[in-house]
Amino acid sequence: MLKQLVLFVALVIVVTTVQAQNPLERFENIIGVWEGAGTGFGNSKSKITASYAWLMNRQYIEVKHHSEFDPTEQNSEGEIHDDLGIISFDKGRGVIVFRQYHNEGFFNEYVLNDSISTPAKLIFETERIENFVPGGRAQFTINIINKDEIQTVFDVGFPGKEMACFGTNDLQKVE
Repeated sequence: MLKQLVLFVALVIVVTTVQAQNPLERFENIIGVWEGAGTGFGNSKSKITASYAWLMNRQYIEVKHHSEFDPTEQNSEGEIHDDLGIISFDKGRGVIVFRQYHNEGFFNEYVLNDSISTPAKLIFETERIENFVPGGRAQFTINIINKDEIQTVFDVGFPGKEMACFGTNDLQKVE
């Protein structure tokens, strides 16, 4: 009887510990305010500010990106890009989801691909896109270089085509 009681208590402790772990803790290294430069996106250069912040008792991560693109021959005034997103853990499916809204009217819903992600490379792949070419897909990668430097890469795949890099941002932590 004592053996069963000890086993039961140990099981309760293990289950409670597992439930208490926050799957989003693996993103701790990207929390903060970042600044840097981007390339790509139609052969344009940009200045970017990004922030990743805990929300609601560390249940969500708010993601904000603001890019100001240099003028080009095709766009003499330059361009502003903003996106806003939330990273969360879907307990029912056991996956990390990133929902991202863009000022151009696009919406991407990504899932973290754990089979190819590592602690230093977080790879999100779209499972749903709104207001884009039917059958298109996207991938958003966060490369953690060190505690003060990250790189984000945005890849797009048009129907029947391989994924292609649309832009890369090199960011340094400022807060």
